[in-house]
Amino acid sequence: MPALPLSSEQLADAARLKALFQEWQRSRKESNLPHSQEAAASALGFGQSALTQYLNGRIPLNVAAGVKLGNLLGVSLSDFSPALAEDAGKIADAVAPHTDDVSAVCLPGARGVTDDDSMAPVMIAIRMVPEHLRAGITGFETDHNFEDGGQLHVPRQWLEERDLAPGALLAIKVKGDSMVPMLYEGDIAVVNIADKSRVNGGVFALNFKGEAVVKRLKYERREWYLTSENPDFRQEPCRTGDCNVIGRVVRFEPRNFKDRL
Repeated sequence: MPALPLSSEQLADAARLKALFQEWQRSRKESNLPHSQEAAASALGFGQSALTQYLNGRIPLNVAAGVKLGNLLGVSLSDFSPALAEDAGKIADAVAPHTDDVSAVCLPGARGVTDDDSMAPVMIAIRMVPEHLRAGITGFETDHNFEDGGQLHVPRQWLEERDLAPGALLAIKVKGDSMVPMLYEGDIAVVNIADKSRVNGGVFALNFKGEAVVKRLKYERREWYLTSENPDFRQEPCRTGDCNVIGRVVRFEPRNFKDRL
């Protein structure tokens, strides 16, 4: 008997899943990590043919497959299938209806906690702020017109090795060429806003006289200075009031290969 065609809701789920999968592939490719459907299918534990059919809306998703896909992509089940997320909540409630912790699974966007490392997402999303920022007195004031889908995905292993919290990280695009050859215009700098302690030689995102900048801090003659990698730019005094640290740059991703190759 031929399979029944998918409902409009199931097709919409597949379309959302495919968009998330393509974003996952893009982020993995930029990080030089395996990103093919074959690699994804191997991590998921089912065949590439099944994965392709899920993504293209040929066969309907189920809770088990949806949970595996969500963990792989670093998203919750409700991000691509609200109906399956609701079903998962009902299943969890049926298995342990009197356990307070399990009731959290019913919340939209919530995911169960597991000590199975193979079920943890490979990539973690952090907040991407606009290229053009309004610099406040003590920090960045974003207008929420996010670019690149509003997120940058970084390897979970990288976060864990450095004990970094995703919620304390911001990703911003570099402007100008003052930090060449380290950073080129269009590259992305990841900033840890939980680390504002000035360190001689460290690279920081700062609010300098009302402008958002990425510079290296230098301490000499009992005073702090902003220095550039590009020798064409002179160093500037970094004095309280005119120069406030937003956070330390902990990672950067080259996006501008035009000036490198």
